[in-house]
Amino acid sequence: MQSGYVGDEELASRDTQPPYINPPVPFTGMIEGGLQDGHKITVMGSVLSTDENRFEVNFQMGYNDREIAFHFNPRFEEGGYVVCNTRQLGNWGPEERKLQMPFQKGSPFEICFEVDSSTFKILVNKNIFMEYAHRVPFYQFNAISIKGGVHLSYLSIQVRLHPALVPRGWVWGPVPCVGPAV
Repeated sequence: MQSGYVGDEELASRDTQPPYINPPVPFTGMIEGGLQDGHKITVMGSVLSTDENRFEVNFQMGYNDREIAFHFNPRFEEGGYVVCNTRQLGNWGPEERKLQMPFQKGSPFEICFEVDSSTFKILVNKNIFMEYAHRVPFYQFNAISIKGGVHLSYLSIQVRLHPALVPRGWVWGPVPCVGPAV
């Protein structure tokens, strides 16, 4: 565990479980205690330079992909775009599309999913990319699944600490949305 002085604008966070290092794809990992307000999930890897035109990150109920709170699906088709959705009882809801592609084939990436009481906030390579409003109670979901044309190098699950638990000006653990170099 590291500690160091940072400005008041930084939020303290701590790992809630050991990170996943170089997990194979397809990958499903459990989120101990389920998703929580304040969770920050960082996924680092690289997009493969193959014929595969998609990858996806799903926050779901265990190993069951019939219940997905948040489906994040970059597609390298038609100029590139990202599809987001929710799946309940095996049925997809209305798609939300962001007609922008923040990923490049053959290039490393860092995606940070920040969970709060009303949305998932998504940062790609440290830049705010989008928000996705919760359609289902997020705390019922306890797994992350990743599949498609990517190589994963690192996945961490952290939670923001309540300010009352943090001495003024000090944090423990990595700064938000930072992991080892890809």
